[in-house]
Amino acid sequence: MRFFFYGTLLDRDVTALVLGRRLPPRAYTEASLPGHARRRVQGATYPIVIADPCGEVPGAIVGGLSARDVAHLAAYEGPGYRVVPLRVKVQGRMVEVSVFEPIQSRLKPSRELWDLTVWQRRHKRSFVDRLRRALSVHPAYSRT
Repeated sequence: MRFFFYGTLLDRDVTALVLGRRLPPRAYTEASLPGHARRRVQGATYPIVIADPCGEVPGAIVGGLSARDVAHLAAYEGPGYRVVPLRVKVQGRMVEVSVFEPIQSRLKPSRELWDLTVWQRRHKRSFVDRLRRALSVHPAYSRT
């Protein structure tokens, strides 16, 4: 299975924690999501994508995901997201992949654009600490 990652899952340490394994570099292909903007969620440090005809969100297509991986990703994303097929641009052409799309009634965008490098510098450490604690107590993330 292939997914387009556009937020915290672009950080390979976060993805490794969620999946319980580190993906090889070849699993990632740079891509972008045209017609969208990436905004920080109100009251949170992570992003959502919203429709924006003038926007384009950078990210990566991640391949080689098993059904187990997708179940871990869905548990990580939670009920604020649904999986939808969207067309993303990769190497000059459009391809359809799965995306965790926010359910706008549950997650509200702020006006602040979200940037991975800024997030890594300001929020990654505490985010990863919270994620490690969550993974250690929630059976949905069982690594067995």
